[in-house]
Amino acid sequence: MDVIISALTQRTGSTLVQRIFNCRKNTLIWGEHGGIVSEFIRIGDLASYFSNGSKDEKRDFFQSGKDPNLWTANMTPDEPFIEAAVIESIKVLFDHMYIQHRDKHDRIGFKEVRYGKSELMLLQKCFPDSAIILLVRNPIDIWRSETSYWEDDAEAFGQIWNERAKQYQELEEEMPGTVLIRYEDLVGRNEKTLQLLSELALVSLDEIHRVLSVQLNSTRSTRPQDEIDTIIRLCNEGMAIFNYEQESF
Repeated sequence: MDVIISALTQRTGSTLVQRIFNCRKNTLIWGEHGGIVSEFIRIGDLASYFSNGSKDEKRDFFQSGKDPNLWTANMTPDEPFIEAAVIESIKVLFDHMYIQHRDKHDRIGFKEVRYGKSELMLLQKCFPDSAIILLVRNPIDIWRSETSYWEDDAEAFGQIWNERAKQYQELEEEMPGTVLIRYEDLVGRNEKTLQLLSELALVSLDEIHRVLSVQLNSTRSTRPQDEIDTIIRLCNEGMAIFNYEQESF
């Protein structure tokens, strides 16, 4: 993978950034894949559970010269081997899954809206040279654009948005190759943001402006004030991080 575009939730602008990258003829940024990296984390956690729970079994078995009469029912390799296996498995999956049209493109990537810190750190281990674009957006505007992802559960949405907002700030500070962009700065045509995207996507500012001029799949609607109040309460910490607390709702 050369490019990973990650939005902290749905309706955050990942498709817009994907379209900007795809302005370049030799770049191919695929769409969402359903958050499948999370499944690999669960696989690793499950294997690690058995690995940690079988430490005595492993010690006794190998110290005894592999006595077949010792209990070894849960014996599982140590965690570094599990982590290496998970990383290699993701690399193989993505290398094969995204092979279509690769011969015509020198930059390949995808966008996803379901990943938090754990998934993105794992992806960075898998593809250390990838550019990772993190997208954030005002949670009130996301909620007003929401369709059916959260089943009208403002509290569940607010909790996830706030947690991931904090995680994205940590990732920007701690993880190499990571760039964080606010959706508002992109659609507001902030000069610094557009110049940064121009350099990352290898496209001209004129090409970016042309993409921004075409609005696709807008779903903005009104929302009950009690839902807005719930989101403001739950997202207060994350909103402060990205200076959303000063904006009018």
